[in-house]
Amino acid sequence: MELSEKDKNDVRKRYVSRFREFGYSPKTLGWDKGKQDIRFDILTSQADLTGKSVLDIGCGFGDLNLTLKRKFGNYRYTGIDLVEELIEKGKEIYNKRNVSFICDDFLKIPIKNEYDYAVASGMFNFKIKEGDNYDFIENCIKKALSVCSEGLAFDFLSDKVDYQYDLTFHSNPEEILRIAYKYSRNIILRNDYMPFEFSLFIFKDDSYEKDTTIFSRYKDKMKS
Repeated sequence: MELSEKDKNDVRKRYVSRFREFGYSPKTLGWDKGKQDIRFDILTSQADLTGKSVLDIGCGFGDLNLTLKRKFGNYRYTGIDLVEELIEKGKEIYNKRNVSFICDDFLKIPIKNEYDYAVASGMFNFKIKEGDNYDFIENCIKKALSVCSEGLAFDFLSDKVDYQYDLTFHSNPEEILRIAYKYSRNIILRNDYMPFEFSLFIFKDDSYEKDTTIFSRYKDKMKS
């Protein structure tokens, strides 16, 4: 499923209102506790992205660029987001040859280029009013893997919490894993950095050597 026009309009109104109040700030994106850098560090923790192309879905201002530059130096970045105001600010801040932005609906538009990895931070944190959140998550996973050659890293609010806000969506880690295993056996779920959030990593290469039953990707990683 794609987001309905009502849900897309709700997303736009939410972030435009925050942008008018806070301007270029993590608070505009709902990150008011100084944890955005941690999330980005985790999402880029399971692959060497040096020289790689990264598709940032629901990119906001494109601040993932700060982490990519610090950790890897050489990379290519494309951010996609529904909110024009955020995209325009991102273009202003990250005006580099290796950085580009698209203002559109990820699930709706054809993605012409193939990327190495897809990343999504905060993309799945709000309840969908017209549709099912898990269907939306799975469709994003499916499309991201179809346009990326190596894999994806998505983060989620967890339902292993003491309370939930009315507007937020808290994903069940077991359900996210159930969805992920449809697409690969080579998966990581990290819930070791914040108690109420987790990140999912899916790698398309789940080949293994039959004599050792060790993932080929893992063996290659150990050699490097």
